Amino acid sequence: MKHSNLRFLLGAVMFAYACPVYGQEAKTASPAVPAKSATQTGADKSVDKSGVVGDKSVMTLASDKVKPADEPLAPYLLAAEDVLSVVVINFPNLSVPQMVVPPDGKITVPLLEPLSVLGKTREEVRDLLIEKWRKYVINPSVTVTLTSKRRENVLFYGYVARPGTMEYRRSLHILEALAEVGGPLLTGDLSQVGVTHKSGSKRLLDLSHPELKGGTEADVLLEVGDVVYIPERRTQFSVLGEVMRPGSFEYKEDMTVLDALTAVGGVKETADLNASMHTHNGKDSKIDLDGLLRHGNMIANIKMAAGDRLVVPEIRNRTYIFGAVARPGFYIYKPGDRILDALNGSGGPLPDANMSAVNLIHIDNTKNVSKVEKIDVMKFLKKGDMKYNAVLAPGDVVFIPNRKRGVTLSDVFGVLSGLSLVSSVGRIFTGGLGR
Repeated sequence: MKHSNLRFLLGAVMFAYACPVYGQEAKTASPAVPAKSATQTGADKSVDKSGVVGDKSVMTLASDKVKPADEPLAPYLLAAEDVLSVVVINFPNLSVPQMVVPPDGKITVPLLEPLSVLGKTREEVRDLLIEKWRKYVINPSVTVTLTSKRRENVLFYGYVARPGTMEYRRSLHILEALAEVGGPLLTGDLSQVGVTHKSGSKRLLDLSHPELKGGTEADVLLEVGDVVYIPERRTQFSVLGEVMRPGSFEYKEDMTVLDALTAVGGVKETADLNASMHTHNGKDSKIDLDGLLRHGNMIANIKMAAGDRLVVPEIRNRTYIFGAVARPGFYIYKPGDRILDALNGSGGPLPDANMSAVNLIHIDNTKNVSKVEKIDVMKFLKKGDMKYNAVLAPGDVVFIPNRKRGVTLSDVFGVLSGLSLVSSVGRIFTGGLGR
């Protein structure tokens, strides 16, 4: 009996110690969380701009990664014609309710010498005024307000729909501005748009196919005072000089130099193919038409562009021969040529040619003087004396008189007038004429 009572008492004590421990565990355990309603669940969610529902903290991180903060706009810098208001709250007598920034940029306020605000922000002007006024008053409370902005322009001219000025604004790109002035005319050339800045610096832009140029390097940001020029779109090329039909002609796509020369009917015999020039975009370069036309060198058959120009000058290195010869006229001079070379080039002398009284006319265009030398070519033919087969120079005229007629003044006039050298006739008798 005693043993059973003892066991009961021991069990009661152990139960008493166990109950507080159990209760404390119950108190520290996490309470059950009741289920949220559909309304409550939606309230803790958020919808991003794409329409995706997600947790707020997750969306914030995603937004930070995808969309960086926008770069701040450049501060507005003051210049002439801006209108400012300066208010000093604790010293009203220093305030200036309204002032226009003059062309030199120097404003005038009480107690201070004129000070420049050009290129400064409103905050910089405020700090400057506070610093200078502190010499006269204690802790001035200054506010600078921009009450009216100056008018800032960009100028468009040339082959554009509405040439003239348009108001400038920050972040204005050239394609946007061009659209606002109506775009180019049909005759405007967008491939060579010129932009001139106030500093005088210039740049050339290719804005052809503008639908593809937005957001590219070509779509530049404009600056205050920029001048934009749209040139004329050229649709012609020109060939001038010693060609059959010199002038301007309609350009065709992928046209070459040979195409251009064909369009003008080819070159004349008087063409200097070694001194021809090709002009592209205002730059001249020599072109080897001799190699192209006489030797088939196709390297010189370059592509032409609208607005290009070919100039084929008259040949200068030639010698003339007239009188009793088979083919009077000129032939191409070569260094070292002599009288007999000229005779051979003209088909030789006629039977009644007076070879003992050949007249060699030297013409110096730089000094506008001419000299006639009488040469007995027969002595060369009979004795081989080279001094009677004189060396020629470019532009020399060889006149072979007729044995029956001799040389008359009308013969000389005929030769020289044909060469546009009549002004030299007065000096041509310095050496006399052979008979």
